[in-house]
Amino acid sequence: MLTKTQEEYLKTIYILQNDEKGARVTDIAEKLNKAKATVNYTVANLKENGLVNYKTYGNIFLTDTGKKYAKKILEAYDIVYLFLNSILEMEPEKAKNEAEKMKATLNDETLNMLAKYTHKTLGLYSLECGYDINNEKCRSCIRRTRNKKINERIEL
Repeated sequence: MLTKTQEEYLKTIYILQNDEKGARVTDIAEKLNKAKATVNYTVANLKENGLVNYKTYGNIFLTDTGKKYAKKILEAYDIVYLFLNSILEMEPEKAKNEAEKMKATLNDETLNMLAKYTHKTLGLYSLECGYDINNEKCRSCIRRTRNKKINERIEL
């Protein structure tokens, strides 16, 4: 379980990093309004947990696990924001602030239900196929992709 601070760092690193350049301590410190020493400490903690690759005075890159968490954090925020702004018609700035607070307290099951409801209500696409926030694709889409690959191999 990640702390709110760790989530913010992962999200910020994900947003700041370029595939080749990574994120820099200075950029993270500026973005989060933190001292460089604080950033170094937190990044070292994330490194110990296998979420970032970082050498002192070097650039910071998310590991595959770190990217997975960062995407999940951003997706959770987006789901809650979309619900507040588009369904409840909350003003954008207030929806942003509320979404940030709410996403940290909702568990995965609730987020999955909220995502299904939001997407169904807005008519964006159907998530009735077993959507799960822990996967980049819904379970049904994963099955279709896997079945397509199996069928392609059979045809060869």
